[in-house]
Amino acid sequence: MPVSPTPPARPSKVTATIPAEELPRAITAALPVRPPAGTRFRVTIEPVDESEEERRQSLKDDVVVGLEDADAGRTTDGETLFERLIAKYAKAGEPGQG
Repeated sequence: MPVSPTPPARPSKVTATIPAEELPRAITAALPVRPPAGTRFRVTIEPVDESEEERRQSLKDDVVVGLEDADAGRTTDGETLFERLIAKYAKAGEPGQG
């Protein structure tokens, strides 16, 4: 069975120079005073891994959604699901596909 392609590597960090008017609200709120229009900032962003608590909350949220789906009858038989997955990945391995 083909393996799904590896997602592109995320950049370790990105730096850009932007005017104060384009700073996100979360950043301007953290500044001691609002910068005057036209002031430029060099901003560096980098990915941050989720904390254990964020991962736990995300899992809890996913479980709630799954239970709501099950309660509402939005389920798929396991055999049917695996048949669909096998067909999907077999097709993805064909020349000219995915």
